[in-house]
Amino acid sequence: MLYEIAKLIISPFFNSYIRLDIVGHKNIPRSGGVILAPNHISYLDPILLGVAIKRKVYSMAKGELFKNAILRFVMTHLKAFPVKRGRMDRYALKRSLQILNQGKVLNMFPEGTIPLNSNTIEGKPGVVWLALKANVPVVPVKITGSDKLLPDGKVFPKMGRARIVFGQPISFETKDNTYKKNKKRITEKIMEEIEKL
Repeated sequence: MLYEIAKLIISPFFNSYIRLDIVGHKNIPRSGGVILAPNHISYLDPILLGVAIKRKVYSMAKGELFKNAILRFVMTHLKAFPVKRGRMDRYALKRSLQILNQGKVLNMFPEGTIPLNSNTIEGKPGVVWLALKANVPVVPVKITGSDKLLPDGKVFPKMGRARIVFGQPISFETKDNTYKKNKKRITEKIMEEIEKL
């Protein structure tokens, strides 16, 4: 319920205070599990994605953000769940698979963190692993402008403009083990598709 209320409050704010350009939203399947794989340049990115599409978006967020009780309460009700970075987090993987198997939308940043100086870093294979395990498509997403709206160290966003481009879904359905044997290459492919956007 808090998710819907927050979206009702935040959406008008973005429409008047922040100009959000959305391209390719029709590339997001209307139903069924799907992974959104965006580049990550600002803490504002998950909120922008939630505003940009009609479907409810579940997001991984670094575990440190859940140490504060108030922030944990808000983020949990906004469909975010913690992930321990730097090592395999079985809880986060299990929760992600549960979300996808229930036919929902999972937001997962392939880079795993915000790169320094907004330079794209190497993607991690988690997105491909989950897509194969849950048999769902991956939608590459390119976000620009959010780093200017909420620079590092700031709490409240500035007036400005951001853009989100949703690419064509990438499907991993295959009768052989081609993808399973080439997770690294497919991860690179997803990162390449994000850059093309």
